[in-house]
Amino acid sequence: MLISLKRFQQTALCAEALNLTAYEILNPKKEYLKGVKAFIFDMDGTLVDSMRFWNRSEEHGINDYPTPEEYIIDKYNKDIDPKANAMELLALLHENGIPVCIASDTPLYISKGLFERHDILSRIDFYIGSDDVGTYKQKSAKIFLEAAKRLGFPPEECVIFEDRITYCKRAKAEGFKVVGVFDEESRDDTLEMQHICDDYVYNLSKMMKSQLSF
Repeated sequence: MLISLKRFQQTALCAEALNLTAYEILNPKKEYLKGVKAFIFDMDGTLVDSMRFWNRSEEHGINDYPTPEEYIIDKYNKDIDPKANAMELLALLHENGIPVCIASDTPLYISKGLFERHDILSRIDFYIGSDDVGTYKQKSAKIFLEAAKRLGFPPEECVIFEDRITYCKRAKAEGFKVVGVFDEESRDDTLEMQHICDDYVYNLSKMMKSQLSF
């Protein structure tokens, strides 16, 4: 269930007036957030429901397009949307002055249509793609480290939200707090992710305060 927009706005305004920390404006059961100063979100499979279009492209019509790039750009333009409560969580953090960014293997020019349709850039401090750091998460944690550097905090004061087990492991190895996020395309890794991550959520609403409507 989506969070009540009215209650979300009331909570955001209250937190802003009190200059609260991320731990204070989010679910108080998330003890690992104490001391966390900045948030880094993966995009595909974490904030948006897109992995099926990447992993099962033939099912979604890739052969109907001149090139694979044209296929995936069109999917971001028309078919790929945020997961439940993802945009509300980004906005809640950003509007209360909590540094937040998206670090994704997908270059922004590919997902531009999605960002424009949902006004995502207004909810974050910046977007960093694999093309900005010259490598992919599969090979290196460089994108996480660069995101933390740009946010102005060491890894120990940042939390990363990810749906892929390999990337969660890379982030943990660098000292980040890590929240694993369920995605149907990585269902088989659920148990291992629950074991290695600081937290694991099936819906991003679980990061919100309990008095909000889920």
